[in-house]
Amino acid sequence: MIIGTAGHVDHGKTALVKALTGVDTDRLVEEKRRGITIDLGYAYAGELGFIDVPGHERLVHTMLAGASGIDAALLVVALPEGIRPQTREHLHILSLLGIGQGVVALTKSDLATDRIQEVSDALRALLAGTPLAGAPVIPVSAVSGHGVDRLRAALLACNPPKRGLAGYPRLAVDRAFTLSGAGLVVTGTLVSGRIAVEDRLLLSPSGLELRVRGLHAQNKAAAEARAGQRVALNITGARLSKDVVARGDWVVHPAIHAPVVALDARVSLLADNARALRQDAFVHLHLGAAHVMARISLLDRDRLDPAEAALVRLTLQQPIGALAGDRLVLRDTGATSTIGGGVVLDPFPPRRGRRSPARLAQVRALDAPDPAQALRAVLAVAPGWTDAASFLRGRNVRDTDRAALVGSVPAIDAGGLLLSAGAVERLRGAVVAALAAAHRTSPELPGLQVERLRSSLNERPAAAGFAGIMQLLLRDGTIAQDGPWFRLPGHRIALSAQDETIWSTARPLIATERFRPPRVRDLAIVLKLPEAVVRATLKRLARMGRLVEVAPDHFFLRQTVAEMAAVAAEAAGTDGKLTAASFRDRLDNGRKVAILILEFFDRAGVTVRSGDLRRVRIDRLGLFGPPGDDRALDNGSARGA
Repeated sequence: MIIGTAGHVDHGKTALVKALTGVDTDRLVEEKRRGITIDLGYAYAGELGFIDVPGHERLVHTMLAGASGIDAALLVVALPEGIRPQTREHLHILSLLGIGQGVVALTKSDLATDRIQEVSDALRALLAGTPLAGAPVIPVSAVSGHGVDRLRAALLACNPPKRGLAGYPRLAVDRAFTLSGAGLVVTGTLVSGRIAVEDRLLLSPSGLELRVRGLHAQNKAAAEARAGQRVALNITGARLSKDVVARGDWVVHPAIHAPVVALDARVSLLADNARALRQDAFVHLHLGAAHVMARISLLDRDRLDPAEAALVRLTLQQPIGALAGDRLVLRDTGATSTIGGGVVLDPFPPRRGRRSPARLAQVRALDAPDPAQALRAVLAVAPGWTDAASFLRGRNVRDTDRAALVGSVPAIDAGGLLLSAGAVERLRGAVVAALAAAHRTSPELPGLQVERLRSSLNERPAAAGFAGIMQLLLRDGTIAQDGPWFRLPGHRIALSAQDETIWSTARPLIATERFRPPRVRDLAIVLKLPEAVVRATLKRLARMGRLVEVAPDHFFLRQTVAEMAAVAAEAAGTDGKLTAASFRDRLDNGRKVAILILEFFDRAGVTVRSGDLRRVRIDRLGLFGPPGDDRALDNGSARGA
């Protein structure tokens, strides 16, 4: 368990830690000279680790860096002086960070025995209504040792909170230094997960790769560290040095490395030491060991008064690591007083619609510490789905735990979305209705392509998520697919008798020279029909999806166009650059026709031209469906493809 000191400057915090552990945590020359703590100090006694923080008002930012990683508080009040300004401010900070257990030490009891009752009563009144209400109040003297054993016993009686061992590892860095013969060392509290020697992790937000050469947990050499422990990591990496590591960085698993510059949170202002906050006010934000400036935008009101709470968007001046459930503390613009704090609800908020009723309902739904509870709540409000990657990363859910979480809600995992059953049914109904309307108005067409279909819906998941929904509907038979077209299973396309006659003759001719098919005039000569009649039929077949008009009067089988797109990707090679000559040689159809095809691909977005070179967009290769021969097309024709 990690114990953090708190209290006014010169109230005896460091002396008390030394009495408990035998360790003087003041390690800096300036600390020795001035007799006050300036930076964080660390000491250990058995299973207890102590973080000794400065008490000076100008060093509250340092106190916050240390307090973010503690399990219990050791609130220190000197009997001769009693309650002082930083006693109150540190108590506010402990409350805002959710530190719900601890012990109060009345130090220097040998100098003011007559004040024990008076100061104890004042402290109990101060603690009333805070998480530390009812905490033991113990007179103690670091000089004589009076009360030290009783204080130690009270600290050992505190129960360490449950830590998230199941999640990916996150270590909040509060110190970095080099050791001769070892190299770079970073220290901090392991907030979640486990870290083992030889693990390969990242320094966040910089994203630098590192390897754990060795580690100490609770000041002892170990092979593995667990959440809740003070940890020192001996790390190495190609670009690592002491100069690139800063207090406030995180050491994390790559899966949760996602620095944020904006986050949605629930915050409350203190009843005292705070003024009303208006839109776009600037504040000092403390999260973990990080300290950045942020602009606060109120989401559910235009003004936040003391003792009130609100939903806010915090826009940061520089990126930090943050996940849902992280506690934060706010200080005023001048960094002279703590004004409030809260908890991160969504570390990856959308850019638009932050104050819309639907978005506010989502943010409120996310105000739950348990991932399953939060997911269940957010799926219960519109639109009934959420981005899987953002939610799981924000809640630090391992990939191996994804299925169990989804099953416990329960939710439906499709295409990068987590959806409620109701949302899936609404989307199913909307897709069926859109396809039915398309079939009624254009019965000669094979159906709708995916983006046209998605854009026709009132509720529109992101493209990747919608693709997953379509796959789900395909698997259960709600819809059918022909190449890039989606249709209802019962939809069939019928040609007129004349069109069937033209198609039955033209299809094998087009298939025979599939990369250089005959033009309309050539087919008209064979069919002994006017060019206009043949052209009209081929255009109808193109609208039905059987043919693609690559250039005026140049009709190719759809599967052939898909095949040529694949050939273009293959001809581009490893460097991704496609030339007209290499494409022509692969098709062996002459430069003129090859150029017509490439220009068509440019217009369709399959290729992007730059001078004489083209780049093939792999994400667009499926635009014309899968490559296939004319027999596959013939079978599709029989089905009404």
